[in-house]
Amino acid sequence: MKIIDISQRICPEMLVYPGDPCFRSSAVCSFEGGGECAVSEIVMGTHCGTHVDAPSHMLRDGDALEYVPLERFFGPCRVLTVAASVITKEMLLEYHVQSGERILLRTDPDGIYAADNKVCNPAALSMSAVQHLIDCNVQLIGIDSPTVEDMEVSEGEIHRALLRAGIAILEGLQMEKATGEHYLLSALPLALYGENGSPCRAVLVEE
Repeated sequence: MKIIDISQRICPEMLVYPGDPCFRSSAVCSFEGGGECAVSEIVMGTHCGTHVDAPSHMLRDGDALEYVPLERFFGPCRVLTVAASVITKEMLLEYHVQSGERILLRTDPDGIYAADNKVCNPAALSMSAVQHLIDCNVQLIGIDSPTVEDMEVSEGEIHRALLRAGIAILEGLQMEKATGEHYLLSALPLALYGENGSPCRAVLVEE
């Protein structure tokens, strides 16, 4: 069994989506300060690094995180390598996506953006690709960019369409080491109640 970590490192130097809180960690108790243990206080946004979007992130009447079935984030998945800044329906057709699949999009196979912490991977889904995934009745869509849509040219319609269809969204992956296609995905969110999203530790298991 081989485990491939597809999560971003969470640290003060990490890149966050513009406007989101930066990650901060401060010591509450330390050996250097005379304590008998080490305890930290951490501050970060609900969409920090590799994370899950709950429906309430983009839908006014959407469910909070605890209502999203955990099964969405655990089980067999397929990694589709589509090295493009805009993912279209035509690009997905050749992969013959099936009902119930978990699909992860590997748009940065060489890890160019992952290696440069100053620039975000611009890859995003087109509405034609989203409608195709909805028609295929997938369980989850993941992508190795900070967000599934380009918020500079859209107003959340990509997110809303996926979330209304009950498709779980997994963003901020690092996929350069996932060179195969079929894996077991584990990307469980934290047990946060009433929240609109959560960081997660996403891994692929290769049998």
